[in-house]
Amino acid sequence: MKKIFTLILGFATLISSHFAKADEGMWIPALLTDNYAEMQRLGLKMTPEQIYSINNNSMKDAIVRLGRGFCTGEIISNKGLILTNHHCGYSAIQKLSTTTANHLKNGFWAKSHKEELSAGFSVSFLVKIIDITDEILADVTDENRAEKIAEHSSAIKKEHSNDGAYDVDIKEMFSGNRYFAYVYETFGDVRLVGTPPESIGKYGGDTDNWMWPRHTGDFSMFRVYADKDNKATKEFSEDNVPYTPKHHLPVSLKGVEKGDFAMIWGIPGSTDRYLSSYGVKNATDIDQPARVKIRRSKLDIYEKYQNKDEAVDLMYSAKHAQVANYWKYFMGQTRGLKRLDIQGKKKGEEDAFVKWVNKGDASRKSTYGGVIGMYQDAYKVYDEKVLAQTYWMEAIYGIEFTKYGFGFSRLHDLYKAHGSEKDSEKKAKLKEQIDAALKRLEASTEGNFKDYYKPIDQEVAAAMIAFYANDIPANLRPADFNAMLAKCKGSATEMANNIFENSILVDKDKAMEFFAKPSAKKLKKDLGVKFSSIMLNYYLGDILSMFADADAKRATADRLYKAALFQMHPDKAYAPNANSSMRFSYGQVLDYSPGDAMMYKHFTTMKGVMEKYQPGDHEFDLPANYLKTARDGDYGQYAKEGEDLRICFLSNNDITGGNSGSPVINGNGELIGLAFDGNWEAMSGDIAFEPELQRTISVDIRYVLWCIDKLAGAKHIVDEMTLAR
Repeated sequence: MKKIFTLILGFATLISSHFAKADEGMWIPALLTDNYAEMQRLGLKMTPEQIYSINNNSMKDAIVRLGRGFCTGEIISNKGLILTNHHCGYSAIQKLSTTTANHLKNGFWAKSHKEELSAGFSVSFLVKIIDITDEILADVTDENRAEKIAEHSSAIKKEHSNDGAYDVDIKEMFSGNRYFAYVYETFGDVRLVGTPPESIGKYGGDTDNWMWPRHTGDFSMFRVYADKDNKATKEFSEDNVPYTPKHHLPVSLKGVEKGDFAMIWGIPGSTDRYLSSYGVKNATDIDQPARVKIRRSKLDIYEKYQNKDEAVDLMYSAKHAQVANYWKYFMGQTRGLKRLDIQGKKKGEEDAFVKWVNKGDASRKSTYGGVIGMYQDAYKVYDEKVLAQTYWMEAIYGIEFTKYGFGFSRLHDLYKAHGSEKDSEKKAKLKEQIDAALKRLEASTEGNFKDYYKPIDQEVAAAMIAFYANDIPANLRPADFNAMLAKCKGSATEMANNIFENSILVDKDKAMEFFAKPSAKKLKKDLGVKFSSIMLNYYLGDILSMFADADAKRATADRLYKAALFQMHPDKAYAPNANSSMRFSYGQVLDYSPGDAMMYKHFTTMKGVMEKYQPGDHEFDLPANYLKTARDGDYGQYAKEGEDLRICFLSNNDITGGNSGSPVINGNGELIGLAFDGNWEAMSGDIAFEPELQRTISVDIRYVLWCIDKLAGAKHIVDEMTLAR
């Protein structure tokens, strides 16, 4: 039956009333005024126009999205100086490091603009946010929903792109009940200005990750460049000059105290606060334990080789950090969800929803009566088959040569099509595509092998193939994979050895030899290419279709369930899930109690750094000049008289991945810190926010300035900031 989505359109007005005060919330900047009164009560002194305006310069113009949203940064000088986390700049710093100029290990500080190094990523400034709900959902029906939304999205992107000068992201909120267009201007020339040594920027390592008390100097500095007319450029150019921003954040030397207002802006990546009880059970019982097991195995292999060789350690430092971060995250989230009985709480909410539906009229029952059944049907499929997807993503995609091989898989398909094509015109077109694919792959090869160590990848491959073969039923694996494994008598190690013996995917010289004389025959014989092709085609052809019906049912159930919540609780404030779009959160600097008879202060000091110091320990060692300067108590203007230097502090702001590097801003619009982590006791926060437990961990801006000035001797960088005393 054709059904126009007037029901959902009708919720647009209702939903807007829910953008108001709540204990949690990553809020949409364009709707700032809905939260303004509560923000004022907590200590905000700025006007809404000073914070977010599309017509005048405002605080939003100082916030930058790194890449497509992997982290956040902020502009802190009128010369385009960017501050972000050390772990956000980690990959760029690692790529710029060598064993003789190891910026990751030793730190780096440019003495002039000429010494700044091209970072290899872009940054984007938010231009404006537009509520496009009515335009997106115009004429949408059950049958044409995906097609119409795609059509309308394309038109809106074209309308607001300013002839290609802007990037336009269409963001779905509340599972399709509301839509916004985020318009960004992207600058492609970003350069490394400075970074502390890893011993400071990653102090505490994996042991302290997600933990409080914390003493990590998690910061790095970059600069955005523009052309001589201050316009964005797509890439590095010697002719570019430091960008003059519309706004930069003043940097506060006043410090923070318990109860102070704290606001955070950034690009939070993903939350799932409305996840059903069925989804929570699937995550804690099936999906997340598998991710933890697989990642721990990879980390063990990385560390085995990293501990033997400094060059290998440098090559795999960023890869290790990426795997380790979410290895610990998934452990903590599973623990938190079970400890707080989030599945039970979600079930209680769903039972209340069912009662509400059953008490309603025929229209309510018709609209919402099937929601729980849709969840049950969807999660029956997920529970039975989700590990096929999880192991593909974590194990198969976790093998380095496999990712490189996906491009060769596409090339192999083009060769096959070219060989069988009879039409000369089509054959010529395929030849053009083959040549273009070869050019792209050859161009990527240097970067692929820069930080590649064959023994690690070979051992990882054997371990990952073994996991996949042992834990995933044969009927949920590619038939061709099963055949390859059978030829090796079921031995994952033998399969890996056979691939690594001759494949062009694991040897740079062999890859370059192939590009010198490319042929379809070589690709067909290559076991690495064959393996990559099998796995990629299975994902695109089988795994995606395996969950298509379940995904559709869950999406519909999510959309209807959220729409119902707004009717059930008209006075309750709801924030949309994070989805890599610009958001803000607000709260206060606060301490917390992690457990019975325990109380954590809201800040840490240099005393704690020195208490954790362990000479020779890779997580808790410190440079000699750091130890001397700290022991001398030379804190200058960065500590109040009679006080120890403060390192990190806590606030009850709502953040998640992507917020790393976000500015923590006081009521006057001044920078007081840099968000970089959450606390272990509230690792369930992406699914269930716990206001009494959830805290954001930030590095105090005064510690950042002390590191730059007193340790690095780079006071010229501090001098270009606007300091608020």
